[in-house]
Amino acid sequence: MLREFKKILCGTDFSENSYHALAYGLQFAKNADGTLIVLHLVHVPAGDLLGERAYTLNFDEAKARMMQMLRELHASRLGGYPKCELLVDFGDPAEQILDVARRRQVDLIITSTHGRSGLSHLVMGSVAEKIIRHAPCPVFVVRAGVQ
Repeated sequence: MLREFKKILCGTDFSENSYHALAYGLQFAKNADGTLIVLHLVHVPAGDLLGERAYTLNFDEAKARMMQMLRELHASRLGGYPKCELLVDFGDPAEQILDVARRRQVDLIITSTHGRSGLSHLVMGSVAEKIIRHAPCPVFVVRAGVQ
């Protein structure tokens, strides 16, 4: 039996590509009368942040600002869809998306690509690729530039 997509997880980095993925997420959620979980991750790089170019991050302020941006996105791009959960977290995007998917027992992950290829893809890796390889549920990928 095929799984129903009642709980859909969609990450956003506030780029146009992620907005296209959100549009699909909203449509899947509406069709199933399901919940759309919208997640923004603040990437915290690994390594020594106390070096010459050290800076201070106030996580509470950053989280509050990102949550405000998600609320604005919810109103403007998601039409205030009532079954929508907004989340902000910190860490590696692929790892955090997979963690939220497992903890929340989501039925579908929707993600976008950023159209990287060649050396950039090899050096940076691909968040979408990592999600596809390790997801506990189906993954719907929206290619960059495709609507």
